[in-house]
This record gives sequence, C-alpha cells and structure tokens, in this order.
Amino acid sequence: MDAIATINALQSSFIKTWPLVHGGEYEIRPISRDDHDAVLDLFQHLSSQSRYFRYAHAMSTLPETLLEQIISSSTSDDFALAAYIKKDSNDPESLVGISRYVRDVNSTRGEFSLSVSDDYHHEGIGSHLMQGILDCAKLNGLSEIYGYVIKENHDMLVLMRHLGYELHTDEDDAKIYIATNQTAYVAHPNSIVTTAT
Repeated sequence: MDAIATINALQSSFIKTWPLVHGGEYEIRPISRDDHDAVLDLFQHLSSQSRYFRYAHAMSTLPETLLEQIISSSTSDDFALAAYIKKDSNDPESLVGISRYVRDVNSTRGEFSLSVSDDYHHEGIGSHLMQGILDCAKLNGLSEIYGYVIKENHDMLVLMRHLGYELHTDEDDAKIYIATNQTAYVAHPNSIVTTAT
C-alpha cells in the first residue's frame, strides 16, 4: 500500500456514506487486500453482458492475477475505490461496485474502469464511484483519465455524457468509444504529488 496515495485520495469528498436511491445506504472507500473474497463475489453478481461490457470479452471466472491486481490497487499509479452496501450490524457488508484508474507509463494520463453489480444499477453508485476515482486521480497528480466503452453499453454512455466525458470512436475499433475527462489537474493544498514511474 502507498500511504501517500491513500492520504491524498481520502481528501476526496466522494469517499463517504451515500443514500441509495431506493432506500438504504452505501459507503465508498479505498479498496484493500481484505476485499479478496468480496471482489470474487461481485464478479459472480455480474451478468454475462456486464462482464462483456467491462472486459470486452466473455469471462466465466475472474483470473487470480487480475484479482490480485485489483485488491492491490492502492498506489498513486494504480488506485481503486469500492462501494459497500451498509446493512445492519448482524449482516456483513456487500461489495457492489469498483472503480479504478491505472496510470499510463511515464504519463499524467490514466485508464479508468468501472463495475457495478447488476442488482444495484440506477442507484447512483456508478456515478459516485466515477466521480470519486476522477477525484483520486487528480489528487494523485493525473491530468486526465480515459476509458474504453463498447457502443452497445447504453447505460455507461449515458453516465459518461452526464459526467461531462468526451466520446470519440476508437480508431482501431469502430464498436468502441474512448471516453475522456480532460479536466485539468488542480493541486489540493494538502495533496502530495509523486512523479510518474
């Protein structure tokens, strides 16, 4: 874990508890290695279509190497947020969404990704996770984040437009948009920017 990256990220106003649109609440916080089993459970709650939209090909299982990368995403170059449904004290929390950015090599740009459980679409979770990961990227020195969105993924396109992302067709694949947020990095007075490696 990169303590500086986490300290920076925790300044984001999106890392907190939020109300669900249809009742209840959820918490957004940095992902950790303790989330191993929860990430696997979230993957099992993604439909085949959601898995295709997220990974651009059919996946029946989450590879252990990818799982390890996700739960280790706690550096300024690779950071992830998790959304947990908060239940009563007798029930465990449920992981329902993950957003992540990975910085390009020797760059201030980074690629984002987003997954939300099919059971919790249209609850505002994806919107807050995306706004939160953009915030974390800025606080850790990135100037831009971008992601690949399959054109059939209408819900994601609606979200991207709502959040002000620019959409351009990928020159290498006409079935995909590249969504980009070019909002300039503005240093938070308490953020600690590290050099890209």
